[in-house]
Amino acid sequence: MALWDRHTDWKFILKNWWLSILMLPFIGYHIHQAHWVLNYNIFFSISYSFPFPINLEKFLMNNFLLIVHEAGHTFFSIFGNRILTILGGSLNEILFSLIILGYFILNRIPKGVQFAFYLLGSAWFSIAFYAADASKRQLPLIGNLGPEAHDWHNLLRHWNLLGYDHQIGTIFVIIGIVCYAAAISVPLFMKTYEQVNLEIKL
Repeated sequence: MALWDRHTDWKFILKNWWLSILMLPFIGYHIHQAHWVLNYNIFFSISYSFPFPINLEKFLMNNFLLIVHEAGHTFFSIFGNRILTILGGSLNEILFSLIILGYFILNRIPKGVQFAFYLLGSAWFSIAFYAADASKRQLPLIGNLGPEAHDWHNLLRHWNLLGYDHQIGTIFVIIGIVCYAAAISVPLFMKTYEQVNLEIKL
C-alpha cells in the first residue's frame, strides 16, 4: 500500500509541477544573463549565448515583446502626449502581459497563469535592459534609429533620473525575478480541480 501511495504522490507532483520544473533552467539562464548585463556589459542583453532550446525560446519571446512594444507606441500616441507615447512601448509590454494573466486567473487555468507570470517576468527583464542603457545609449535601436530615439534616455532625462538608469534597471530585474518566482509557485496557491459527473439514483 505504501509503495502505491508513493507512486501516486510522484504522479501528483509531476502533474502539478512539471511546468515549474521545466521553467527552472530557462529562468536560471535569464537571471544569469541579467547579472552579466547589469554588472559587466550591456551588450550581453543581445549577445548572451543561450543553449538550445533556451535560445529558441529567447528568440521567440524577444520578437513577440518587440511587436507588443512597437504596438504600444502606436496605441498610446492617440492620446497626443509625447511622454506617454514614448513610455507606451514599455508600458504595453507590461499591460499586455497583465491582461493575459488576468484572463487565466479569472478562468482558473493554472498552467496559463504560470505562462502569463513568465511572460510578465520576461517583459520586465526586457524593459530593465533598455532602461539600464539610458545614459550611455549603446544598444542598437530598431530601424537604425539614432540615439536620440532611445525611449528610456528620453524618459529618464525628462524625469531628471538619467543618473539612476542602472539602479532603475536593477529594480526592474528584481520585479521580473518576483514574477518568475510567482510562475514557479503557482501550484502552491492555485489548485487544479477535475470535474466529475455523478449520477445519483434514488
